[in-house]
Order: sequence, then structure tokens, then C-alpha cells
Amino acid sequence: MRTFKKFIRKFLPRLGAFVLAAAFCLGSYAAAVFFLYKPERDDASIPFDTSARDPMEEEDETPPGDTKDTHYNFLVLGHDRAASLTDVIILISYDIEKQSISMMQIPRDTYVELEDYSYHKINGAYNYFVSSARKSGSSNPEKDGCRGFASFLETNLCIKIHYCAVMDLDGFAGIVEAIGGVDMYVPQDMYYSDPGQNLYINLKEGYQHLNGKTAEQFVRYRMGYANADIGRGNAQKLFIAAFIKKLQSSISDLSVLKELAANVITYVDTDITVNDIFYFGKSFLGLGTGERVDLGNIRMMTMPGSPKYHNGASYYVMNKAAVADIINTNFNIYGFDILTSFDPSQVFVAEDSAEIRNLYLADKDTVTTDIYDADSLNNQGGTTE
Repeated sequence: MRTFKKFIRKFLPRLGAFVLAAAFCLGSYAAAVFFLYKPERDDASIPFDTSARDPMEEEDETPPGDTKDTHYNFLVLGHDRAASLTDVIILISYDIEKQSISMMQIPRDTYVELEDYSYHKINGAYNYFVSSARKSGSSNPEKDGCRGFASFLETNLCIKIHYCAVMDLDGFAGIVEAIGGVDMYVPQDMYYSDPGQNLYINLKEGYQHLNGKTAEQFVRYRMGYANADIGRGNAQKLFIAAFIKKLQSSISDLSVLKELAANVITYVDTDITVNDIFYFGKSFLGLGTGERVDLGNIRMMTMPGSPKYHNGASYYVMNKAAVADIINTNFNIYGFDILTSFDPSQVFVAEDSAEIRNLYLADKDTVTTDIYDADSLNNQGGTTE
């Protein structure tokens, strides 16, 4: 008994010291993540061709390289369960210094040409790059396919994409559930049935609470809009605005943010880490700084273009000048304009169609670029016309 008591007297102080040291280390790590951590960036190389730039314009400009180290670009994809077609393609730019966000939706029917690929709608690009990754023996073809798609857009849209993420519909529903659902105004009755896709939509017009399942119905509905996919894209803007509003109100402390980050990593194939999500999340929500991103500083737009029927299929043709202007204004991290280098290989235009080429090369004033902000969409209900 004396030996045991003697052991306890010696062991407890050491155990206490160990616990205190461990707590100190964990606390120091948490503090470092919260206050000091910053994502690593590699912006040294420019992922697109700059040879088309006018050399006379370079003399007074900042040399090529990253000039906005608080400006991050993301690619977010959402695909269906069956064919891995990405019906959601969104480029997102987050300027942490200005606490502003720009989002550009790329319509799923956008015309694009990929090498040795006969399918010319951009919603098939992710599937194309996933297949390429599988053939190359990738251990994670979904994530590598997403990065392949991002690299393709980097080269042809003249944009640096720091992170990419892709989720299927189960992941989307799970993330909606993780924040407790979304409250929003459904602008019209929505009904659609497709047993082949196991898709059943039945929503009524009016304010309501959308859980993961009904939120999926809302963002997938498209048949009842006069302009089909563009109408669905506008409806998705309404949902994104409502989602962000709920996100800001539901995450009040770091523990909830950590839980959401864990859910994102679980549901999403991405090259972003938990610490990265934590970094961007606390900045976006104003945790520790007191200044979160104002909903009025979140701009949303659809990639400018025009619908066109070509070779028996409906396409959406990019307007080169208008899109280049949006990319240059909202997503350009470099010290020079990308306008002259934009789409160097002309992958967004058909070689065999003069009509598509005319739409692609038309003056930017021939298309409409509507820019919405999340605050107005939440207050006014927006439009899906």
C-alpha cells in the first residue's frame, strides 16, 4: 500500500504536467490556425498564354505575377447521380481584403470543344477529365478530374483557380442539412416527375423551409421556366443568396464552423483542406475580426452569351468580349489585363458554324449582363424569368 501511495504521489504531478503541456500545445496550435494560418499559394507561373498581349502595353505595367495575395478563385461543380454531368458550374472569387465575392455561373449547355470528344456541352467536361484521370491510374479520379477541368478553364478563361470542389446531389443535400436547412421564397409552383432519374419535384409557391431533399428539388427544377436552363440558373442564385444568409446566422462560433468544415470534407471531392476551409470560413463570417462579408458585397451573374441550335442540339454560345471583361474585372489576380489573351485556342466556338462564330465574336453590347447581389435577392425574392 505504501508503495502504491508513493507511486501516486510521484505519478500525479507528472501526469498533471503532461496534461498541462498537452493542453498548451493544443491551444497553441488552435491559436496558430485561428490567428496565423494562411493558405499556401503558387502563383508564380501563369496558366494561360500571354503571347497575344501587346508588348507596347507592358512597359508601364507590373511584371507578370501575383499582385493580389488576398484574392482567391474557386471552381465549384455539382453533378448528377447518373451520368456525372455537371449541371452546376460556378466560378467564385473571394477578395478577403475587400470582403467581397463575385460568382459567375457557366450554363451547362455552353458550347465547348475538347480534344477527341464529340460531346460539345461544357457539362460533359468533368466526366471527360474524370475518365482521363481513371485511364492514368488516378487514386482519386473525381478530385483529379475536377482539377483537370479547373486547369482547362485556367488555360482558356485566363484565370488562376486556387481551389476546386465537386459534389454530387447527396453531398449537396448533406451540406444543406448541416446548416439546418434554408428558408426562402419559392417563386412558383414546381412539379416534375422522372422515374428514370428517380427525380420527383413537388414544391408550392411561397415562403418555406427547404431541407436537403426539397432544396435539391428546387435547384434541379428547370422545365417550367420560359428560358429553361438560364431560368434554373437564376433560381439557383435565389437559393445561393438564401443559403449564405442562413450560413451567416447559423454559424455563431468556431465549433460549428469546424463541424461544417468536417461535413464539407466528407461530402465533397476537393483539394481544399480543413484548415483552408477554417481560414476562409472565419474570414467570411467575421469570426475573430467582427467584420463579415456583407450580403450586398456578394455579386452573382451568369456568363454572358446567347442560345443557339446547332447540329440538332441546343447550345449556349459565350460572348467572348463580355466574358473576358467579367473575368478581367472580377477574377484577374495579375498586374495586367487578360483581354487580349482570352480564349487563345478558341475552344468556346465551333469551327464549322459561322452563326456560332458570329455570336461568339459579337460586340459585348449585344448581350445582357445582369448582376445581382445576395442582399437584394433575399429582400426582393429575385426573378427566374
